[in-house]
Amino acid sequence: MCVVRIYVIYNGEFGERVIGNLINDKSFCKVCGASCTDCRWKTNWSYCNMIAGVNSPPENLPTIIDNPQDYLPKDPPRCDVVLSIGIHADLASALPLLAQQTAAKAVIFPVEDPKWMSRGLQYQLEKEMTEIGVETAFPKPFCSLEETGRRVIDSFINELKIGRPLMRVSLKGSRIMDTEVLRSAPCGSTWYIAEQIKNAPILGIEERIALAHHSYPCTASMENDPVLKEKILHKGGYMAREAVKRAIDEFAALHPEFESEIMQAIISTKRPAQIISPPFTPTVIEKEV
Repeated sequence: MCVVRIYVIYNGEFGERVIGNLINDKSFCKVCGASCTDCRWKTNWSYCNMIAGVNSPPENLPTIIDNPQDYLPKDPPRCDVVLSIGIHADLASALPLLAQQTAAKAVIFPVEDPKWMSRGLQYQLEKEMTEIGVETAFPKPFCSLEETGRRVIDSFINELKIGRPLMRVSLKGSRIMDTEVLRSAPCGSTWYIAEQIKNAPILGIEERIALAHHSYPCTASMENDPVLKEKILHKGGYMAREAVKRAIDEFAALHPEFESEIMQAIISTKRPAQIISPPFTPTVIEKEV
């Protein structure tokens, strides 16, 4: 398999999180504090060799930029994917030029805040990129990115193992005994959630997932998004819960003896779990017949 080379152009905390997750530096994740189990570093993985370069444009830019190309890197490295995170909208309008300068075959622009990308600008970029043969993705949020048959973007997801979260779990009785992260949310939250649900009962697990998702914390916007018709942060929460539910379902399919216990505590993924400070009363979601 060819290694996908990415070039990251970003502003803000979320971009730093994504880079930190990919590099997997020891100083990146400190959310567990003294109770850290080194879950991220047991296999000593890192995608440093897949990052062709990183650029952070100035943040104190004018509201309107007439010549955005003046603020883009002058001699960017060649790459396969340009990953643009949180940059000024006028700079984003020049991404087709950056794609050509880097010979990129795909551009990914995650949308963690409705202000990052308007529908009109997204349509314009999709049209211009298509004309020059560049794949595009505008996942909202980044953890909703999944394979859809786009060759380069699918390779990005598979090789860097980020996008829509995927997990594997093992159960004992009606408790989750062990977890494995197969694909993480780009910010790295899946690793923390996986640790927080170990040794936890399936009954009420949705509240535990929601608390972990918020505690990491998720930095997606709490503003209502005009396209999603809800908060982007809530959609990120759905992705986290669905990853755990899918992992439980897959375990049940391989171990039918657990099915009845699992069905008694099935997770709902159709609504956000209410955030309740412990101690809380678990909510049982009945399976529809």
